[in-house]
Amino acid sequence: MDEKNTVSVIVYGQEYTLSGSMPREYIMKLADHLDAKMKEVGTGSSEPTSKIAVLAGMLVSDEYFKEAENVDELLSANSQLDANAKNYEKMWNEVKTNFAQYQDQMANLSTLKENVQQYASEKEAQVENLTAELEQEKKYNNELRNRIEGLIAQQKAQEGIPTEAQRHIEELENRCRDIESSFFDIQMENIHLKNEIETLRGRR
Repeated sequence: MDEKNTVSVIVYGQEYTLSGSMPREYIMKLADHLDAKMKEVGTGSSEPTSKIAVLAGMLVSDEYFKEAENVDELLSANSQLDANAKNYEKMWNEVKTNFAQYQDQMANLSTLKENVQQYASEKEAQVENLTAELEQEKKYNNELRNRIEGLIAQQKAQEGIPTEAQRHIEELENRCRDIESSFFDIQMENIHLKNEIETLRGRR
């Protein structure tokens, strides 16, 4: 059981003996506050002490309810701050997650860029090789044409050409057609590779 404290206080010029479980200093503080309010209300007034006490009580009650409203407002504001803090924390976590995803995407793009550059370099090397092969085929084709033209000239200069020579001319003509066909295929492949390289360069 709490120990009772008995305190003598003076309120509005009258002495009262109060008893309660509250600390002695707190009881005196309450009495001083009420005394100040009664003096505030009763100064220059001829009203009886009981009415002044009621008016002072009303004034104290008004202060209490205003303070209670302030407390409620502070609690509401604190709840809003807690909600905002949680929302900001959620947003911050989302930002960190998005940033981590962005870093992963940048790393993937860097790897993809390296792969594209390597692929483009390989295609450029293929184009160079095909160009060299094309030049060789053109050179060989020109040589065959010259030989065929020489044989045709010999044929025209003679009345008849042995069967073996005629067969050789036909083989050369067939070889020439094959080379021309191969030359065309190489040109088409070269064009395709160049277009592919331009497309890859446009992605960088």
